[in-house]
Amino acid sequence: MLNRRVRLLVLTVIAVAVGLFLLVLLSPSILDSYIVRHKIETIAVDRFHVNVKLSSLHLSVFPTVHAEFTGLVLSNSKQNDLPPLIQIAKCSADASLFSLLERRPHLRTLRMQGLTINVPPREKSQESPSALKKKFRTNFLIDEVTASDMTLNILRKGDGQHLSFAFHQLRIDSFQPDKPAAFHASLTNPKPIGEIFTQGQFGPWNADDPSQSPLAGKYTFSNADLATIRGISGTLSSSGAFVGVLDYIQVRGETETPDFEVNVSKHRVPLTTTFNAVVDGMNGNTILNTIQIRLIQSNLDAKGDVAKGPRQPGRAVKLNVVANSARVQDLLRVAVDSEKPLLTGTVSLKTQFVIPSRRAKDADITKRIWLNGTFGVASARFTEQTIQEKINALSRRGRGKPDADDGTAVSQLSGIFTLANGVARFSKLSFGVPGAAVALKGSYNLETEELDFRGTLSMKAKLSHTTTGVKSLFLKLLDPLFEKKNAGTVLPIKITGTREHPSFGLDMGRVFPRK
Repeated sequence: MLNRRVRLLVLTVIAVAVGLFLLVLLSPSILDSYIVRHKIETIAVDRFHVNVKLSSLHLSVFPTVHAEFTGLVLSNSKQNDLPPLIQIAKCSADASLFSLLERRPHLRTLRMQGLTINVPPREKSQESPSALKKKFRTNFLIDEVTASDMTLNILRKGDGQHLSFAFHQLRIDSFQPDKPAAFHASLTNPKPIGEIFTQGQFGPWNADDPSQSPLAGKYTFSNADLATIRGISGTLSSSGAFVGVLDYIQVRGETETPDFEVNVSKHRVPLTTTFNAVVDGMNGNTILNTIQIRLIQSNLDAKGDVAKGPRQPGRAVKLNVVANSARVQDLLRVAVDSEKPLLTGTVSLKTQFVIPSRRAKDADITKRIWLNGTFGVASARFTEQTIQEKINALSRRGRGKPDADDGTAVSQLSGIFTLANGVARFSKLSFGVPGAAVALKGSYNLETEELDFRGTLSMKAKLSHTTTGVKSLFLKLLDPLFEKKNAGTVLPIKITGTREHPSFGLDMGRVFPRK
């Protein structure tokens, strides 16, 4: 009797098990409603503290569990004014049935299309660390996560501006919310347009403050077309490393552009940089701690930020640039359309460099840049022989030795300048050689190369001593007119024309001013 009852009980259990299996196999909606949906909601609420919505869910359980769903939306019920945390247009997952029922659910693959992640602004937690730890009681493992057509938005407070990154492909290996996971990603940078590949580690995911989720890795940026920025051209490549959390990422890297060109000069030159920067996720600004610039054979240092100010529609680039012993011919090579540089020498430079945010998108960069600084050129020599001969003659005449032949004069050049809308304006421009000095104010148009300067020429010698013969006798009559204290001669002068064809002369309006 006992054996009969045991056999009956065993047969009953087997029958019930088979019946349940057939019920699940033939009616996936039951599995949908009572197992999978419940599991998804449990993970979302327990681990991420979000609500879940699904447009559709389709399942098969043989030979392994395969799920496909559309319209997945995960939102934070406490932040109704913000976009959903995660949105997925289409997704599929594979796992064994038993692995889903374990204490740590285990998926083999998770493939997503049209994934959007919105990282909310940082909020100060009002809960103690121990209270937060209690929430982290759900854990899971996904062997491989892949996403295509993915957008990562780091949201900002206030004006709604945010950082957006569009990824072609993203792969994460062995993803567990409480542990770092390896990732590989590729994306296109919009401006300058180029391809970025990055890999590293992400996580563990900070459920209570996603912006504080750790991130570290390396990147390469290749074939960036600078011509997408109107006014310049060249092919830029960059590589570097980054570390931090989503809203505060430190980046170190270097760039190389072997064919950098500013359109006004039409010269391709090698340009490299090494930089150390911080991307501040709280406001989207980039703080450029240090930038070492190598232009042809000259070194410059810069620091500043790419930031958005109050009531500005976008971000402005603001740098402080310093050069202590650069070659002036290298800087002129970038700015002036001439096969030979105007002059050579060692330049010291301090300037503010600004690209304002409030500009037309199609404006040439040479008209958008704003500079304000000072410079000095030591041991300056002009490359054009005719100009250098005039400088030599000026030095001789200024010393009262017009017929001397004592070699090439070395010039000292310095100034205070601004650059705006493609026009350089000099509030002070001084130029000196032994025996003479020139002080000017005026402007130079980078596009038309037009000159418009007014100033004075001061010479140690009297005007009559700058020449010989009959001219000297006639000029003695004018000595009193141009003789000034502490100088033999002071002449009002002007420089007009163009860079290639300058015109030097007396400013007669100041010699004989109208009453």
